[in-house]
Amino acid sequence: MKIKQIFYEKCFGKAEEGLRLHTAAKRVLEIIYKEGFRADSFLDIGCGDGVITEKLKQALKSKEAYGVDLSDEALELAAKRGIKVWKVDIDEEQLPFPDANFELVYCGEIIEHLIDPDHLLDEVYRVLKPRGLFVLTTPNLAGWVNRLLLLFGYQPWGTEVSFRYDVGKPYYLRRKDMAGHLRVFTSRSLKELLMRHNFIDIRLYGAHIEYAPSMMLKLLRLLDYPSLIFPSLSMHNIIFARKP
Repeated sequence: MKIKQIFYEKCFGKAEEGLRLHTAAKRVLEIIYKEGFRADSFLDIGCGDGVITEKLKQALKSKEAYGVDLSDEALELAAKRGIKVWKVDIDEEQLPFPDANFELVYCGEIIEHLIDPDHLLDEVYRVLKPRGLFVLTTPNLAGWVNRLLLLFGYQPWGTEVSFRYDVGKPYYLRRKDMAGHLRVFTSRSLKELLMRHNFIDIRLYGAHIEYAPSMMLKLLRLLDYPSLIFPSLSMHNIIFARKP
């Protein structure tokens, strides 16, 4: 599909070191260490170059780490880190694993790029073992900064109306490269969607605004207390949920 190719080339075509180690991923690692979660084997959907996959493996004390992605370059780098990799388009293809195969599935900053998020959630549910843990991160449409932007008539951060131009936002929040977000979720809609896919024990966490060179973004990060107190106001949705 042409649209997907455009977004993929701009957003995922380069396997950059540490591409996935964003604020939400760091928060996930903190929660795993704090809660003492363990998994002998786990799957990272959209593993990229494997940086976060490798750190998840350490945090979970896993024996085996599996990853799927669309980028050949990224998968080659992930394989060098000892991750067992497959090339999969999770928007359309099934995961190449049997039912009830993993104790944990991680999907970081992927679902917002998909045309069919229901297919992703069906596949995650299928490959998880009973009581398996699903960890999902994605931008929050109802984050406190976006609520302020909408109040003053601006386009929400993390959303786009064009394949070429990031318009409708304050100049200090505009991107040179498109984020490629096709689906944006509030905390409420994401939790309800997971419930429709039969996930239980759904827990929501927040994460700080990402570091960025813009002075305004640095100021917003200093003011980002709502993310710590009220996760539904965080600029990132971080979900921990279980298969029954």
